[in-house]
Amino acid sequence: MIDLKKKKIIKYSKLLVKNGLSPLRSGNISIRHKIKNIDGFFISPSGKKNDQIKVNDIVFVSMSGKIYENKKPSSEWGFHLDLYKHTNCNAVVHAHSKFAVISSCLYKQIPAFHYMVALTNSKSIKVARYALFGSKSLSKNIIKAIGTSKTCLISNHGQISIGNSIENAFELAEEVELLCDYYYHCRLQKIPKNISNKEMDKVLNKILNYKSD
Repeated sequence: MIDLKKKKIIKYSKLLVKNGLSPLRSGNISIRHKIKNIDGFFISPSGKKNDQIKVNDIVFVSMSGKIYENKKPSSEWGFHLDLYKHTNCNAVVHAHSKFAVISSCLYKQIPAFHYMVALTNSKSIKVARYALFGSKSLSKNIIKAIGTSKTCLISNHGQISIGNSIENAFELAEEVELLCDYYYHCRLQKIPKNISNKEMDKVLNKILNYKSD
């Protein structure tokens, strides 16, 4: 199980590059894990190119914040830790995808301009306030912005998606990037019309039932 989770981090780190979600060393991925009754998570390392990460590079961090085996985790491991503490997710994908970054620099939120926004478990995609990467302030801003959603943008930075599995989190990151792409191009023409709260409630309910089928 340990090697399987580490290999999944490697697989999806490579897909960050291949699918254009995060170039070179940007972004990071983690998966919740328990070692000998110690709750924590595996996370991609600091400084390594996403497509060059090896099994031995993956770092285990406990829920108390202890870093194991004298390895250096991503500089942003702190907000992964807080996401695991404040949500019931099992995986986190942080990406510097093109349109998510652009949107994070331009907008305070991505509203319900398209019904697929509901995939985030919310009626909008919030943008966390800017703070220095790797800082506790940034982590607090992310937790506030994500709330009960499964994603948020980080102002002047990128996006975060969480899920029950790394597969779910990564797929959501791709969906968020696509929605940011759509919204940016809509705004080039005019401010798009939004779907009403009543209709978005229907979409959220339908998506919830669809996922449980």
